[in-house]
Amino acid sequence: MGVTNFEIFLFLSDQFKNRMKKVIVMAGQNDEDYGQRLTHVKVREVLRSRNIESVYPKFSIHTMTIIPFYDGLIVSGKLNRYIDNSAIIDLALEFGKEVFLFGLNLEESDRRMVKHLTTQIMSPLVKGFVTDAVGQRWASLWAGSRIKAGVDIANVYLLERSEYERGKFVVIAPSKDGILSKCTEEKWFPMMDARVIVEDPQDSKTAVQFASKLKVDDVSLIFKINDIMDAIKNARFVISEKFYTTLTAISFETPFVHVGKKILRYIGKDFSNYVCDPDMTELGLAFSRLNEFDFDAIKNFNSRVRSVYNDMERELDAFTGKNS
Repeated sequence: MGVTNFEIFLFLSDQFKNRMKKVIVMAGQNDEDYGQRLTHVKVREVLRSRNIESVYPKFSIHTMTIIPFYDGLIVSGKLNRYIDNSAIIDLALEFGKEVFLFGLNLEESDRRMVKHLTTQIMSPLVKGFVTDAVGQRWASLWAGSRIKAGVDIANVYLLERSEYERGKFVVIAPSKDGILSKCTEEKWFPMMDARVIVEDPQDSKTAVQFASKLKVDDVSLIFKINDIMDAIKNARFVISEKFYTTLTAISFETPFVHVGKKILRYIGKDFSNYVCDPDMTELGLAFSRLNEFDFDAIKNFNSRVRSVYNDMERELDAFTGKNS
């Protein structure tokens, strides 16, 4: 008995469904932020290792013109620029394209974007992982099991390259508007063999001014990913107001003191002894805890990150059709 046209149609439909998707990726390719550059590199590595056909457009108009010709959209890292990113996700959904959130952080998004994203996350075409408390709360409310709590892709990239050495100097990563730029009492600083590094060009002036207070000769304006990682790897400990600088210290098992607030969105109470809230605690008090630094806490945290990331990889494979 011959094959009917309907059977041929079903066969071709199955073949179309089972082929690997071509995807558009938004993962920090336009961002100069250290963490977003880490995210961009890691996402590229993941998709390249799977031979997934992907494109990383740098302009919104380019993204919008090619959406009809791709099967899905992957978004990772921090969402910013309300009109650009939100409009692109909307357009993908309008064309019936699936959207995968690969370790997405919503907490720093513009309020208008955050409000709009609740609608987007409710779409049956959206699935994946969010990394911060805001995203996790919305995921549980709006998207059920399709959106899960994940891990920061940048953290995984750091863990894969981590080396553990105890070095010669302190790394201080000051922020333009942070507490270190306002410090007037630094009696404990001169005892440090300190090195000041900067991972954001906007903080360069602050770093130089802060170094002059400490009488530090070495002020390194470091913007390259590997150079920042190497500096932290060789540090005795790290003082930082930058989320990803601290996250690098955690990944490399370098003792740290974090004097900003944003880190709490991700590591929560895991390292409460090493996070100094500038509104509640004098900065110098945190250093008394460094001699009792709990490396087991770091190792357990990093182990959980790796475990959750394995789940994210499996979901990504299902999304792209790699396991079909």
